[in-house]
Amino acid sequence: METETTQVWLNSDAHFAPGRELFRSAREFSVWAYTVSHGQLLLRSRSLDREGVRRTRIDVLFKPVRAVKTGITYDSLTIRCATDEERRRILADTGHARRGDRVLLLETAGGRRDHVVAGAFGWSEDGGGDAEPSRLAFLAAGGADPSRVLP
Repeated sequence: METETTQVWLNSDAHFAPGRELFRSAREFSVWAYTVSHGQLLLRSRSLDREGVRRTRIDVLFKPVRAVKTGITYDSLTIRCATDEERRRILADTGHARRGDRVLLLETAGGRRDHVVAGAFGWSEDGGGDAEPSRLAFLAAGGADPSRVLP
């Protein structure tokens, strides 16, 4: 499948206005990898849908991650910057308040709201397969291949 790659990386204060929506997709996403050593959280929308139809792969990366409250899957995904009040509450709850940390809310169908405290965030959409490495994240060999850890 020949596909053009789209890649976005947000890491400056100008990108993270309180309440601003940064990313939205109707696709299903799963936590794909989390590495403590590099402080990376990778969410992925698979390249094969439930019917086996091939489509683009979308990777969403947060780094460096300081705190996280996440589910395993998201049936649709919206990522937005926390409002000032949400940011204060989440940072107080997590005990993190480093300069430059951004509080990003992960919202999904059904109203569930999780969060990630990280310095930067971005996504890539390409024609890669599910077991292929992400264009955004450095993961140890095979780190993007769920068959290595899942039955």
